[in-house]
Amino acid sequence: MGRRVLITGSEGHLGRALRAAFVAQGDVVTGVDSHLTDADIQCNLDKYESFGAINFTTGYDIVICNAKCRTWETHHSLAIKAKQCIVNIGSIYGVLGNDPKLYEGTEVPPTPAWYAASKGAMVALTKWQSTNLAPVRSNCICPGGIFRGHSDNFNRGYAAKVPLGRMATEDDIVGPVLFLCSDAARYITGQVLMVDGGLSCMA
Repeated sequence: MGRRVLITGSEGHLGRALRAAFVAQGDVVTGVDSHLTDADIQCNLDKYESFGAINFTTGYDIVICNAKCRTWETHHSLAIKAKQCIVNIGSIYGVLGNDPKLYEGTEVPPTPAWYAASKGAMVALTKWQSTNLAPVRSNCICPGGIFRGHSDNFNRGYAAKVPLGRMATEDDIVGPVLFLCSDAARYITGQVLMVDGGLSCMA
């Protein structure tokens, strides 16, 4: 397709999967991460002075805000450079409270307050962007738990809460992101898509 795509947090599990998917479509991807391995730009996204390395002159067609940042300003300062669409990666815990009992007796630490607050801000920011940055589209993906070698104990406990009976994979998240960046979603903006196997529908 040849679109210019900026992906923050490009060195994480999901970031790498997103990068590979856009490249496979023929897009030109710039990866930004605090760790410079395959990332094109090393940048501490919690510090505005780090943004100087990012090419804002020509801008980007698509901006994927995937990095874990503690402030909404970080994401927004990058997203406003998008020419076509923005996809903010939130979390179910930016919309729902977590269940502390799920983590008891497992190796997985409970979700910290700062993480829930920052992901909740992504949801609100998406709404603001959709009305103030139009015709640039902005949508938010809120993934459920993604399986990354969790113990059987945690995996079973989490899967029991999900109608589809399992944790997510990176591919489960990549597909909806590609859709929201495609022409098929050209009339969709300001939406929060829960990609959680139905967990958020449970009482």
